[in-house]
Amino acid sequence: MGIFERMAYAIFRIATGNSNKRWFYTPIAGLLFLCFLALFYIAAIFTDKWLNLPSISHLPWTLIPVLILLVPGVILVLWTWIQFIRARGTPVPLNPPRELITSGLYAYSRNPMLLGIFLIFLGSGIWMGSLSLTVFYTPLVILVFYFQITKIEEKEMELKFGQSYLEYKKKVPLFFPFLNWRGKYN
Repeated sequence: MGIFERMAYAIFRIATGNSNKRWFYTPIAGLLFLCFLALFYIAAIFTDKWLNLPSISHLPWTLIPVLILLVPGVILVLWTWIQFIRARGTPVPLNPPRELITSGLYAYSRNPMLLGIFLIFLGSGIWMGSLSLTVFYTPLVILVFYFQITKIEEKEMELKFGQSYLEYKKKVPLFFPFLNWRGKYN
């Protein structure tokens, strides 16, 4: 068993185990996730200064793409939080809802919250005028989460929900709605 499978099994054991343990680890995991995201912003600020990169911010021109990216991004994140709360769970994989959410935004994307985070990263990179956040760190975030989801989270979801998740996975794309490569979703 590889490291990714061990991680998936560890998350599965906590997510399906003792309720007190799940609620204890949930805020810790949430805080670690936010710190992980903040590291990309901090790295972008230092990269821009270290490489003396030009600012891409030219208001009011940049205000339009910033709003086009940030507003839907924030809406996606908030809407998915609401769906998780209604399903009596959290977005933290250690304390998810007990049933697979396949309605609402999840009927179009298996990870609408991360799609929202990607939009927020891209929009805030433009808003901050950070060339490195916009063209390097945002794609890096997408790549990191792609591998985390495909190697760990989806394995854990298969353990938890079995065939129903495999069927859902066949019907709904990973991130981007209506994006279909080679006739199947990844």
